[in-house]
Amino acid sequence: MKKRYLFYLKKKDEGYEPKKAKDILQKLRNLVEPHSNKEELRDIRISRYFIELDVGSDENAYFIGINEAFVSALSQVDSVLLIDEITEEKENRSIEETLYSAVFLFNMERFWKSHEVLEAIWRTASGSNKKFLNGFILVDAAYVHLQKGEDDIYFSILGRSIEKLSGAPEYLFNVNLKLLLENVEKILSEKRAFYFKIMIK
Repeated sequence: MKKRYLFYLKKKDEGYEPKKAKDILQKLRNLVEPHSNKEELRDIRISRYFIELDVGSDENAYFIGINEAFVSALSQVDSVLLIDEITEEKENRSIEETLYSAVFLFNMERFWKSHEVLEAIWRTASGSNKKFLNGFILVDAAYVHLQKGEDDIYFSILGRSIEKLSGAPEYLFNVNLKLLLENVEKILSEKRAFYFKIMIK
């Protein structure tokens, strides 16, 4: 069965910037190709602190002990900090618990994972909560594109998030949506990308 993983590499080299994401991804593909069985480097996202790689594999187990050569090849770039298997998010957690998890991931700049966590509750949400969750998901999606060096898409998606977040209460399950919206509005008004934290009361 096809498996997917998120690999997190320590980012020590300042040359690894989002605007160079496509070139870095190709460099990494060339690096691991001689050591790959059925692994595939699908995508790359570059935060200020780590490199996040989306890896596909036909192997029905973790990489460690299966293809150590593949992991070692990636380690030539820098240390592998974490290998996280992508699985279906549990839908039996409360909205509050899931939101807190998504905020934690967002504040760690793990935007793709935060997006996935939120979608699990967005699918079953209704009314205004569904709209506000969609706004949060769009902010996550925007930052995924920023980490890929796609600034125009980043600003465009943030613009779409404004519509979903407008009219939101100051807090949704103790998550400060007002401050989230203010940060997004500031980014768009200044046309300047920056990172910020989402606050919980």
